[in-house]
Amino acid sequence: MRAAALPLLLGSALLLPSAAVAGAPHRGAGHWGIGVGGGTTGAGVSAKTFLSDSQALQGVVGLYGGWGQGTQGIGLNADWLWEMPTLAEGEPVELAWNAGLGAGTWLFPEANALGVGVSGVLGLELAFKPVPLDLVIEYRPTLSVLPGIWLDPLAFTGHLRWFF
Repeated sequence: MRAAALPLLLGSALLLPSAAVAGAPHRGAGHWGIGVGGGTTGAGVSAKTFLSDSQALQGVVGLYGGWGQGTQGIGLNADWLWEMPTLAEGEPVELAWNAGLGAGTWLFPEANALGVGVSGVLGLELAFKPVPLDLVIEYRPTLSVLPGIWLDPLAFTGHLRWFF
């Protein structure tokens, strides 16, 4: 019963209508940000663009390590995010959250290996109002489908981005 409750809860949250998230001046349709962060397949340059007040695309391009002995790979990650209603708002910051789905691929040129993974995304975001900056912590359970199938149920990432 408990195992079925988490997917049901997350699925229900994704279907909730989202309120506008325009409390911080750099959140909402038309805004985009760039910085550093992590995704399904490594860490590097992180970017996010708001498609509307309730949906965003997020991507990470960077390095992926750990396959074999010291081998470094290149990772590319993309996430579709649903921006949920603001949890709390004060003068200096806004606390918001999002949920979504992500996919990534990584390539290890030295080992001639390719990997593919998918993940769920549940993010907690601090959007600073005086400056167009956000700090995000994400819970990202990940399922690798290539080169083998394995599950990482306790994966976490983060982002720090400046918005325009």
